[in-house]
Amino acid sequence: MPLQFGIWSPVCGGWLRTVDHEANLSPQDLVKLAVAADELGYEFYYIPEHYLNAVHGPSYDVADAWITAALASLNTKKIKIVAAIQPGFKLPAVIAKLSANIQNRLSNGRFALSGIAGWWKLEVESYGDIWLPHSERYARLAEYIDVIKGLWTVDDFNYQGKYYTIQNGILTDKPTPTPPIFIAGESERAINLAASQGDYLFINADAPEKTAALVEKVKRLASDRYQRQIKVAMSAFAIVRENAAEAEARLEAIYRAADWEQIKYFQAQIDPNVVAHNKLDISQTIEANLGLSAQLVGDRATIIQRLREYEAIGVDLIILKFESMLSDTIRFHQLVISEYTQMKAIYE
Repeated sequence: MPLQFGIWSPVCGGWLRTVDHEANLSPQDLVKLAVAADELGYEFYYIPEHYLNAVHGPSYDVADAWITAALASLNTKKIKIVAAIQPGFKLPAVIAKLSANIQNRLSNGRFALSGIAGWWKLEVESYGDIWLPHSERYARLAEYIDVIKGLWTVDDFNYQGKYYTIQNGILTDKPTPTPPIFIAGESERAINLAASQGDYLFINADAPEKTAALVEKVKRLASDRYQRQIKVAMSAFAIVRENAAEAEARLEAIYRAADWEQIKYFQAQIDPNVVAHNKLDISQTIEANLGLSAQLVGDRATIIQRLREYEAIGVDLIILKFESMLSDTIRFHQLVISEYTQMKAIYE
C-alpha cells in the first residue's frame, strides 16, 4: 500500500513547548479538527490518552481521549479513529466493551486501539495506578492486550495472568471488524509485543537511515517468529511553506519561543529506560514526541522527497503534528499530500 497519513489530536493543546502555544482546546475543538481532517482525506485521527498534560505540565488541563474518540467517531465518515490506552487507568474488559461500542455503534468499523506502556511516573501515581519498572509495564500491557482481544473474539472468555484474571468473560456485542491494534514504543519489549500482537508498531520520528533498521527489525520478527504481517506508523512534526526559507524561519522562531522551564521539567520527568526519550536536546524535546527529528521542514518538494524516503524504507503511515493544528492540517494537505498522492497515482 502507498504511504498513508494521519494527524494527532491535540488533547494537551499545542504540541510545542513554547511560551505562546495553543491551549485549552475542548473536545468540541478536537471534533472540529477530526471533521476537517476527514473531509480533506486524512486516513487516521490519533488520540493520545493522558490524565495530566504531557506537553505543558500538570498546571494545564487535558482533554479526555475516550470522550473525544466517541464524539469524533460519531461526527466523521471515513477517517479511522485511534484511541490510546494506558493500562492501570481502566480495566481491560472495560476497554474491550468501550471499543466494541465505538466500533459497532458510532464509527461503523473505523475504530482502532493504541496500547502504550506509559512513561510518566507522576501521572501514573496521581491517578491511583502503581508505577512499575519498564519491563513490567510492557508485561502488563501484553496481558492487557490479551484480555481485550480475547473478549473481542471468544465467548465465555477465561484468562489467568499475573496482572489480570477473567472468569467467564462476556462481551455480547463483539466488534466487527476486530479493531486494529497499535503498539507504541521502540524498546525490545515494545518491538516484540508489536510483532506478536500488534497490527502497527508506532514509533517516534528519526532520520530515515535509523528508522529503516527499526522497520526491518519489527517486520522481519513478525514474519519469521510469529508468521504474521505488521505495519509501521511514525509520528512526525511538519512545517511546510511556499519556499524553504519561510519554513526554516518559522522553525527558528519556534526555537526562540522555547519554554525552557517546561522543557527542563519534562527532561527531568522522562523515564531513562524509555528508548525514544534518550534524545534530550532542544531539537527533539521542544516537541513532545520528538517529531522534528523527521525533518519535515521546507517547501513541498523538499517534504515530498523526504516522504518518499520514508515510504521506501517501509514506513506505512505517518501521523502528523503541526504548530497550528487546524490551519496547518489544511495547508499540509493542500501543499503536500494532494501532490504526493497524485504523483503516486501517475507513477503506478
